[in-house]
Amino acid sequence: MTSASQTRTEDRHALISRILLLVFTTSIILLNSRTLGASGQGEIAWIQLGILVVTGLSGFLAGGTVVFLQKEMSVWNTLVPGHLWLACSALIGTGVGTTLSFLPTSHFAIIAASGWMQGAIIFHGQVLLAEQKIKSHNALQVLQAGALLLILGVLFSITEAPDVADFLNALAASLCIALVVSVVLVMRQVPRPAAADRVAPLPAARRLWAFGRAAQTGAVLQMLTNRANLSLLAQAPAGVAASGIYSIAFYGLEAMWLIPRALAPLVYTRTAAETGRNERLAHTRKQLQRALIGTAASLAAALFIPENIYSWVFGFDGIRPVVVGLAPAAIAGAFSSIVAHHLSGIGQHRWNAWTSAAGLISLLGLAAILIPENGAVGAAYAASGAAIIQAAGLLIGWSKCESTSVRKLFS
Repeated sequence: MTSASQTRTEDRHALISRILLLVFTTSIILLNSRTLGASGQGEIAWIQLGILVVTGLSGFLAGGTVVFLQKEMSVWNTLVPGHLWLACSALIGTGVGTTLSFLPTSHFAIIAASGWMQGAIIFHGQVLLAEQKIKSHNALQVLQAGALLLILGVLFSITEAPDVADFLNALAASLCIALVVSVVLVMRQVPRPAAADRVAPLPAARRLWAFGRAAQTGAVLQMLTNRANLSLLAQAPAGVAASGIYSIAFYGLEAMWLIPRALAPLVYTRTAAETGRNERLAHTRKQLQRALIGTAASLAAALFIPENIYSWVFGFDGIRPVVVGLAPAAIAGAFSSIVAHHLSGIGQHRWNAWTSAAGLISLLGLAAILIPENGAVGAAYAASGAAIIQAAGLLIGWSKCESTSVRKLFS
């Protein structure tokens, strides 16, 4: 197989995987919202925010940095320090989050345990990506979502009065399945280093930290920018029901990012491997165009749907105004996803951190003004304002780091 045909095959596989992931995730959201209502959906979204906090913290050593680090050592050397850090992250992330009331204290155990398992699955997926096992990485994501959908459907159908606990049980079971499969994939597809190439856990951890701290700082800040509204709404006068309404619209926003998120890992891995600036820019420009067109098409379809259809599908009102408020965030987020991965691929992680910090600060300021009076709709407009600010910063960083004018970046 030629390099070009292999690239097309990997692109197609990534897109198919994302489509399957979208179908499974959408089905899960529909099951939750129609069975548990806005309040149940809001509580689940708040718990999932906690899991993301744990996985975000774990990524400082056990995340995407292994893809970049594979240039200087075997990724097998990262497994021991990565897994030790995963356990610490579960306790630290959940403990700090619940102490600050950012996360629900009543779900400490499930957040810590699920966050640890999810972090390990992500870590193994990144190890597979570092070894160019892109199909295995994609299949792992699809397996986890598919297992959750299947188990959740069974539990909801056999339980007389389904509640949030049923979802949490299904989530734990699906994570266990995906974790076991991820371990098997790593054991079979990642080569062990020769004795001369082995690196002790402590030096490996130092290298992971050196490469990962800037990249993951940006990732954590980005996650908080995207998801902090779920916690802010849950603790606002409108309560978890408003968080549930916002989460449905936000999951729709993430669905609009189907193509950008499928292409972003490819941008990262190929940018990291490419030494020629013109070649890097040409590849990223092509993927950016695909990402923006795909997102715009999805956004147009979402805006065309009337409120009564949203209400009929999900079982409660108020979703479409939030979708409208998130429209600017859809386009800005698609742009940011591709450009941020390009910057990470050339080692310029600090720009991702700086722009994510600017986005988070903007979000908190706008949310403090808009959420008390406007609830979920105000949260949506706050998110869009933050996304635009971040995208503008990334554009400046992309231009500076590649020593290319903004106009030439797109020509």
